[in-house]
Amino acid sequence: MYLNTIQHNATTCSRILIVTEESTLQEDLRISHALQNSSHGGSSAAMMSGVSSGSKARAVATPPEVVCTGNEKEVLGLVEAASQEHRPFSLVIMDGRIFYGKDYRHLIGRLWQAQRDLHVVLHAVSQLESYEQIPIDLGANPQLLVFKFRLVPFEITQLIRTLTTRHAADQQSSHRSLNLNAQLLEMTSKFEDVSNRLCLEQDHRRQLEDQLCKNQRLETVGRFAAAMGHFFNNYLTVIQGHLDVALRNGGGAAPQETILKELLIATQRAAGVTSQFVSFNRREYLQPAPMHLPQIIEGQAEVLQKAVGEQIVIQISHQPGLPSVMADQASLEQIIFNLLIHARESMPNGGRLMIQTREVSIADTAAAGQVHAEAKPGRYVVMSISDTGKGLTPEEQAGLFDASKLTSGQEGSADIALILVLGLVRMQGGWIDARSVLEVGTEFSIYLPVATGAAADVPAPSAAVTTDKKLLGQKVEEEASTILVVDDEDSVRQVMEYVLTSQGHRVLTAADANEAWAIWREKASVIRLALIDVKLPGGVSGFDLEKALATEDPTLPVIFTCGYSPTSLSNAKELKAGENFLPKPFGMVELLNIVGQALLKPARL
Repeated sequence: MYLNTIQHNATTCSRILIVTEESTLQEDLRISHALQNSSHGGSSAAMMSGVSSGSKARAVATPPEVVCTGNEKEVLGLVEAASQEHRPFSLVIMDGRIFYGKDYRHLIGRLWQAQRDLHVVLHAVSQLESYEQIPIDLGANPQLLVFKFRLVPFEITQLIRTLTTRHAADQQSSHRSLNLNAQLLEMTSKFEDVSNRLCLEQDHRRQLEDQLCKNQRLETVGRFAAAMGHFFNNYLTVIQGHLDVALRNGGGAAPQETILKELLIATQRAAGVTSQFVSFNRREYLQPAPMHLPQIIEGQAEVLQKAVGEQIVIQISHQPGLPSVMADQASLEQIIFNLLIHARESMPNGGRLMIQTREVSIADTAAAGQVHAEAKPGRYVVMSISDTGKGLTPEEQAGLFDASKLTSGQEGSADIALILVLGLVRMQGGWIDARSVLEVGTEFSIYLPVATGAAADVPAPSAAVTTDKKLLGQKVEEEASTILVVDDEDSVRQVMEYVLTSQGHRVLTAADANEAWAIWREKASVIRLALIDVKLPGGVSGFDLEKALATEDPTLPVIFTCGYSPTSLSNAKELKAGENFLPKPFGMVELLNIVGQALLKPARL
């Protein structure tokens, strides 16, 4: 809505104030105005009645409102009152004769203070002293007219019509300018709104670009972690296989056998860590099983103490009679290990590290909301890991698990190990809570759901080395078979060949699909089983090789091996661990078990 008061001002700009002692002047002016605006013998009243209410003719033909006063002292009061009533005078005509010997200059100045746009006409000033100086003394104001001699009614009428028309034109021009200014302000406001929206959109776009770059970096790190996991899994397979063989052969003296067992435990845990990195990168949710948390912690105590160093004392306490939790053992071990390493970094000069377990029950949703944002009603076992380190600032504590701050390099940056812990805890169906006080320490509390059902009271197996005496102590009873092993790693092929030949099997090895196909074409009649690595060089995968073998012999059992996560493999074939899939790293027991099950199937015709 623009300002539109032009018509209103046009109708109120025809009020005239005449300062004179002539009592008949007002009536003379009315008659003079009527005579000047009559045309073709028609009266002024008739002419004015035929003019539309909104036309320019009405502004000229309508007689102005004339107010007369003979007292110069009333002039200022009349002008001020008219201005306050929003019915200002457009013109003041002053007879100079009544100001003889008086300070008329001060009065005119006061009039302009009361109404800035007031036109003033001073006539009959010949008797005033120095009348030539009047315009100069009043600042040569363009709204002032000074006449030496007295004006007659006809001249006054002409002057009123001219000045009121000019006043109306000035008002129209002024209000047009106001309207234009209002439009300009509105358009400026619109441009500012558009500019602000563009700035916000640019900021949002920059934030999205930054987040995309971070996500791309994380994706790159994830792919690198998966590739490194495959690399480590191959060599862990070799280490674990040779350790199994060494233990099978007696392991030497008692101290050496103990060392070999500890090495095997460490290898199995390292394999669990690499598997967790691969699984976390692929967003795989593990299948939790009933686990006895105190037993897991006690099984890792010795290794954990060596990891944190002698300058840090580990204290472990458990609430008696704790129920089992639904969790994955490798995940739990990695969670504990990562949190202890974080605690070690916060205590460079040593200190005390406490691991405590207890049971809690959350009755309903209201109670869960008071515990944690991710909490749900139910029974939980809480594992608290606290240290006496330097503690965390509020900014550091707020950014502990924020993946967007991994590479920010500022206070409150996240730790990738803690982000991994958060993901693993959520995979178990629980949540993690962190509390810290500067110069006092930090406590992480992991809530894990209590296992339910018949298996809930079954404790988790210990971390001791599992060996199958039937498989490792003697050869299998089934008939020796010819097995095709296809793997691009020489060391992996060698350990698999050694383990299988030790059980009486004949092993044919190949480094890629082409070599395996050549062996198959030559020895197809005697090969009873194929162990094929999924990732093979040369552009032909293990799945492609299996399809080619199936066209030759659909009954041939095939076992796939791989150090990658199964879901990362682009193949429609369903892989089931223990049946047709042997994930790396694996030991002798796992290898011989899956091979034995495959060979026990009915022989092909």
